[in-house]
Amino acid sequence: MSEEVSEWQRLPTPLQHQFYDHARREAQRRIGELRELDRRLKRLRDILRFRGVGEGDWRGLRVGVIDGSCPPAPDVRLGGSYALFCSSFKIFQGDELVEEGYRSGIIFRGNVERFSSKMILRLLMTRLERRSALECLERGVDWIIVDGSFFGFRYKCRRVEEAEINWYEADEGGEVAEYSCKGGDLIRELFQDTARLMERGAVAIVKRVRTAAIDGFLIERGWDEIRASSDPIRRIEEVRTGLTDKMILSILMPRGSFFLYSDLLPHPGSFYHYSVLARICDELIRERLEGGASLDFEELLASSKRRIERREKMENFPRGLFAKYYVDMILKIERGYLKAHEIAPSCCFEASQNTPIEEVLPYLIYFNNRDTGHPFPLDLVDEDVRLPIDFTREFVEEVEARVMRDVEPELAKRYFQYLNPQKKWGYR
Repeated sequence: MSEEVSEWQRLPTPLQHQFYDHARREAQRRIGELRELDRRLKRLRDILRFRGVGEGDWRGLRVGVIDGSCPPAPDVRLGGSYALFCSSFKIFQGDELVEEGYRSGIIFRGNVERFSSKMILRLLMTRLERRSALECLERGVDWIIVDGSFFGFRYKCRRVEEAEINWYEADEGGEVAEYSCKGGDLIRELFQDTARLMERGAVAIVKRVRTAAIDGFLIERGWDEIRASSDPIRRIEEVRTGLTDKMILSILMPRGSFFLYSDLLPHPGSFYHYSVLARICDELIRERLEGGASLDFEELLASSKRRIERREKMENFPRGLFAKYYVDMILKIERGYLKAHEIAPSCCFEASQNTPIEEVLPYLIYFNNRDTGHPFPLDLVDEDVRLPIDFTREFVEEVEARVMRDVEPELAKRYFQYLNPQKKWGYR
């Protein structure tokens, strides 16, 4: 029986020793940084406000949970690209599943079309999710839980505003209908349906979040020292943690608590501004120092706000939507984090500012997945509705097989030989 050899052992002996030395030194550097980080976070624990959440009677709530799925890569065959998407809702009475439904759709886009298939697919999936959520409301739920930030679909959507979109969609009963619209109309529908959900009591769970607003807050808090320092850039590095808010709060939040940005910053959407500030303040300070200008925190924060507004207006919002929905994002959506288990990460959530979030927080925290920190029903529907990565390929193969079976042989031969020359369909 041969002995397994590690990759390390495959190296020449001098390199093995050098990399062992690198590893030892790197471990010591990381230990020093971790100890310094721990010192900063201990100070931060006394600054942040965490509110406790009692278990209450969350089992009395009727909650609808919605998620969707679309394999990441369209399958390019049959003269164009096929892409699939679906959504599902589940309604829980307390911790008991009482109803569920499914919707699905497909889109085919020719090879010569110039608009992003991936962006259009994402918008169609979100549309299906919103329709499922609105259907849940018609079935008398107290709360709706959706996956992803309320307006997370806005990223780059302006690039498909002029696209002509055609797709097929099946409802819960399996009835299929064909739809067609302009990209801009689809985006407007999504904004309107999202606003309806927010007004009716919806909570969004944001799983992938990179916000660093707490570091922006720490920079503001230590600004007098930063401005007075002979090396303000270096002083900023000593002030901020370099961690995302999710990581900071995962470490600091006690079990069964929640945190709101509006408890720390001027208004609900300030976290956008402070997060950008934390990432670009070095650049902004260098520009001001090189230009001989004084260092003023309010001016740096205003620069961050302008940068966000310019980006949103140019890249995300179709014409006519920016003014209304940017105000909603900044002033009307409350964002925060909840912590359900000691060893689980914190979970980011959004809700409309006038939503009585304290009513649903016990449900989100005490009916929760210990492994992920997310509400358990959301993880359940996510797993249930997720389309496998290779499913699109198998779907297209099914279409091809049916074409080969049902079309005239000569037509099939010409089509597959010249327009779709794949080995498995080759003719001799």
